[in-house]
Amino acid sequence: MIVFLNGKFFDSKQAKVSAFDHGFLYADGVYETLRTYGGRVWQSGEHLKRLRNSAGMIGLSLPWSLKQIEAWINGTVVKNGFKESRIRVTVTRGENGFDFGPAKKPTICIQVQKLIEQPASVYKRGVKVVSFEGERLLPEAKTLNLLPMVLAQQFMLKKKAYEALFVDAKGRGGERALVREGTVTNVFMVKNGVLMTPGKNILAGTTRDAVLKVARRLGLQMKVGDIQLRDLYEADEVFLTNAPRGIVPVCQVDGKKIGERSGTNGGCPGKITKKLIKAFDDYVRAAFGV
Repeated sequence: MIVFLNGKFFDSKQAKVSAFDHGFLYADGVYETLRTYGGRVWQSGEHLKRLRNSAGMIGLSLPWSLKQIEAWINGTVVKNGFKESRIRVTVTRGENGFDFGPAKKPTICIQVQKLIEQPASVYKRGVKVVSFEGERLLPEAKTLNLLPMVLAQQFMLKKKAYEALFVDAKGRGGERALVREGTVTNVFMVKNGVLMTPGKNILAGTTRDAVLKVARRLGLQMKVGDIQLRDLYEADEVFLTNAPRGIVPVCQVDGKKIGERSGTNGGCPGKITKKLIKAFDDYVRAAFGV
């Protein structure tokens, strides 16, 4: 595997980052995860704008243009030569001593791995998710401070779930807790034909934004705002979005079957979720002219 690090390409075994790098010492950095469709990088512009915005939120200026970073990404994808790729771009404050001000020489690392496709059953039968009390620090930014995600994923694994959903622990408990986002996903639900997704204290995902755009084209009613945990329990449909995985239907939340409380029992995935999966696939194909 070939890794891009600070202006050079290395075999992954030779790519080294300093033990004094702020990313290692303080989780002082930001990142983005992208994928390819048909070997071409998807939504690189949107991801890189978010990378720059996230960096700005932690006072980290990028000394490279977004076009330059995009060229490095494409070059790393080509050098690795996978049919489909999962890409991670990481930027840290670099070796900055005990100075948390402007970076003297930021570190940039681009890793490209073979994309592991989700099993077909994930999309045909849906997945089980669990709620987890907590949220990421500075959730509007995609930072390296991922300990809340680690703890939530450990809980998820114990519960043998596909994903863990962060719920607000500040002043609300039980089913009244506000749903934020998954550890690596955004959350959507459908109730009485209305598509809903949280809008506060979340990372605005690139695939989330694309799904909202597709939903508008389909003429669906939409609402961006607070969703309580009990709303998910009572939803007609629930699904997750993520750049490498696309749209993932959810069949259970905390052991409760979606559609059971609402009395819809329309199956999983539901009609609107199926419609959005197809429309999103068409949207990707149209964007690449295939």
